[in-house]
Amino acid sequence: MLFCFAILSGGCNKKADTPPAGDLAPLVKKAEANDFEAQVLLGERYLDGVGVEKDLAKAKIWFETAANSGRADAKYQLGRMYAVGLGLPKDENKAFTLFGESAAKGDRDGIHALGLSYYIGTGTQQDLKKAIELWERSAALGKIRSEHYLGRAYELDGPSHDFKKAIEWYEKAIVHGNTDAIVDLSEMYRDGRGVSKDLQRAVSLLQKGADANNSFAQYSLGFMYSKGLGVQLDLAKALDLWMRAAESGDSNAQYEVGLAFLSGSSVPKDTSKAADWFLKAARQGNKLAQEAIGYLYATGEGVSKDLVLAYAWVNVASTFGGKDAQSNRDKFESQLTHDEKSEAQRLSSGWKVGAEMVREGAASASRSPKLGPNEKLTKRGAGTAFFVSKTGQAITNHHVVVGCTEVRQEGRDGAVRVKASDLVNDLALLETSQQVSQAAPIIGDPAKLRQGDDVVVFGFPLNTVLSSGGNLTPGVISALTGLGNNTSQIQITAPIQPGSSGSPVLNKKGEVVGVVSMKLSDAKMASATGSVGQSVNFAIGGQTLRAFISTQQVDFSTGTFSFFEKPAADLADEARKWTFVVECWK
Repeated sequence: MLFCFAILSGGCNKKADTPPAGDLAPLVKKAEANDFEAQVLLGERYLDGVGVEKDLAKAKIWFETAANSGRADAKYQLGRMYAVGLGLPKDENKAFTLFGESAAKGDRDGIHALGLSYYIGTGTQQDLKKAIELWERSAALGKIRSEHYLGRAYELDGPSHDFKKAIEWYEKAIVHGNTDAIVDLSEMYRDGRGVSKDLQRAVSLLQKGADANNSFAQYSLGFMYSKGLGVQLDLAKALDLWMRAAESGDSNAQYEVGLAFLSGSSVPKDTSKAADWFLKAARQGNKLAQEAIGYLYATGEGVSKDLVLAYAWVNVASTFGGKDAQSNRDKFESQLTHDEKSEAQRLSSGWKVGAEMVREGAASASRSPKLGPNEKLTKRGAGTAFFVSKTGQAITNHHVVVGCTEVRQEGRDGAVRVKASDLVNDLALLETSQQVSQAAPIIGDPAKLRQGDDVVVFGFPLNTVLSSGGNLTPGVISALTGLGNNTSQIQITAPIQPGSSGSPVLNKKGEVVGVVSMKLSDAKMASATGSVGQSVNFAIGGQTLRAFISTQQVDFSTGTFSFFEKPAADLADEARKWTFVVECWK
């Protein structure tokens, strides 16, 4: 069952609605002139990083200014920040008070959030009746999420489990576009909960949600195909749905994809890919994935054998009461020295959802070969990277940095840390010590990308031969899927050369819509077809890039909304500020 309480603005499956982007200067001028609506809009811009670099401190200032003048929506937003510790110390009592003040003024978001506080019992005592009353008020004011939550409340907790009312509210939410309600209603039909069991109806609902790119629906529909429930059993179809959900960050789907690669079910067996998917899910707190990656670290399948990390991951999983995890933890413990056990316990006790599990003294969580006592490092390869945050985090390809003893930024001393690496989608997140004034703007809505759109690639191909100031190459989006209809990729015509790997693909507004990853091999193409493909190159798509950096909690910004396209020279001038050469040393 799906129900997200932590995100007080926005659904579980997608980001909250944000104010439209535009020129910030007029809005700042109005806000400084005590235009309270402008103050709230400006706070929302800074909170969500729309058209401006995300800045929680500035968001807090503008929300407080407007809230002190009585703005109900500002009180709600400030309450939201206190409720989840967003740029402020978490304080559920302050949040409850602010939600109450907002609700008293008739703000539907404040009313909804107050209902949520009563439902969970945060900042106040649990009161289901009060929560339902408040959600009915906010639903009447057009709060669609309240309709969904009312369905859940009546299904699971309402007076005598009023399934009829639950269905009514779910259906209202679905009509109004809430795809999360689709998943909950489908589960009622799947399990025969309050209605006659109807697997075909459940599948039909889930297909509607999956088509709307709801990752929960994609995962659940994949489950139906994997078991042959309401549809003909089709493991390949199940894996395709799980892969789509996994790429959107669903941890249950990531675990299933990991299992598929581990067992070789519907895909060639690949324990390294299995480990990468298990790690993705484990970092999000998925207990089964934590147990699985712990097992792989213990056996050395897909990762370098490391009993400290094995113990640490299963120890985290065991806190949820898993008997297998507890048994494996005890088994691994018997093979550790006292110091290794202490390190493993420190790793697990200090771990938080979303964080890496990195051993003491390790440069990163990646598995790099060690340097022999009489060996010297030499540069073995190079690619392009680009900054995605002002604090020095950057993106390149996984294949650029994999197996490197050290990763370096050209022209700067010291190694760069590989914070996270995604083998399946060929992405790597780097951490540098550099503070930058400008980072790459990531496309806000990748779904708006169209076949035939003009793009440019800015990078450092053949850096020792071509311009050290970077190269700009134009092209178009020739297909919205990649090799073998891979939905995580796009196909582009911009020329690709060695060193282009990791280069940003920009639309004409200067937004990053992809990351160069690969070109079709001329030799293999000629061998297979008798001809050579012309300008057949691939990039990781913007949706996959956003999912990756969001999972890693990167404070990135999206492009400023604009109808105007920029000249190629301006695109090059901007990209030059936040791209650099990344080197692999072994």
